[in-house]
Amino acid sequence: MEKVGEITAVHGDQLEISFCRPQDCGHCHACEGGQQPTVIRVAGSGRVGDYAAVELPTGTVVKASLLAYALPVAGLMLGMVLGQALSGGALAGTAVGGGTGLLVAVGAVAVTEKGRRRSDRWQPKLTRIFPREDHEEKGEENHDHSADE
Repeated sequence: MEKVGEITAVHGDQLEISFCRPQDCGHCHACEGGQQPTVIRVAGSGRVGDYAAVELPTGTVVKASLLAYALPVAGLMLGMVLGQALSGGALAGTAVGGGTGLLVAVGAVAVTEKGRRRSDRWQPKLTRIFPREDHEEKGEENHDHSADE
């Protein structure tokens, strides 16, 4: 998956890239209809105002989603089943087991997150830089540059 965003800051060899899809804003009402950009940092060189293409392999996105969403749900369900079995079918045992399973699964995701943040395999990669002048010449200055491939 490749996304294109604007370089909003440069910190040494790290580029801060902002992604915003104005056509999506206002549909979920999570940010009161304003533009809520996603900002990431990637290694590379560029200038503030340039556009940058960033890629994260689709398989990595799927694995990250499974870890973030499926693992906690699986922990909740497994905890509920074990809690019910250990408590002889009591509702309180099912609830305590489910809560415990959820906490253990979320804790496992949190503990392993540090390793994923340090691993190059889980990080987005800078693939291209589009100088600002190229976009201004084509009249693309205010277009949305996010695209999925």
